[in-house]
Amino acid sequence: MKEKIRQKMQETKADLVLEHVSDYFDKVGFSQATMQEIAAAVGISVGALYKLFPSKDALLDAYVEYQIRQFEQALRTASAHIKDPRQSLILFIQMKFSTFASKKKALEDPVLGDPFFFLKIHTRKADAAESIMQFLAEQFDKLQKEVPFKSENHLKTAYLFNSYTMGFIEYWINYGGTLEEQAEKIFEGFLHGQAYCQEQV
Repeated sequence: MKEKIRQKMQETKADLVLEHVSDYFDKVGFSQATMQEIAAAVGISVGALYKLFPSKDALLDAYVEYQIRQFEQALRTASAHIKDPRQSLILFIQMKFSTFASKKKALEDPVLGDPFFFLKIHTRKADAAESIMQFLAEQFDKLQKEVPFKSENHLKTAYLFNSYTMGFIEYWINYGGTLEEQAEKIFEGFLHGQAYCQEQV
């Protein structure tokens, strides 16, 4: 029991640090920052930072996982009373676009802004976003009742949907424009393609 309490306290402390680290990365990026600078910005000693995160790479992994957890919590809370799966999926797009738009500085970082960054994260360890993909798959499963999807693998559709929306974000990073207001149009475009053009693979 004592070990569980100690571990929980450690996780809580790590999340508090990651909250401040996220603000710091959003302002100055990741690549050029040293652990000493990060510790100073957060307001803890370098030793305390290394105790929580043994390396800068470990801190980066924890930062990404923290961002994903925060996003999922916000998404589930915002969609809790939405009955229409279409609206839940459109909400996902809006929130995803809004999140990336709020982190423009971090996305300019050569590491965080690498188009393959999240792919590298996903293939290096267990996919931290798997629970979000399951949430999306549940929405597509509900939508199946009114939309004749050619594929019944809704988890695959969820991953395709996530990649499809990421393409718009990559375009926005390079060419600008608006994101959130296009959410419904983007969703309908994806839905049309999945309903009539997807082949079984």
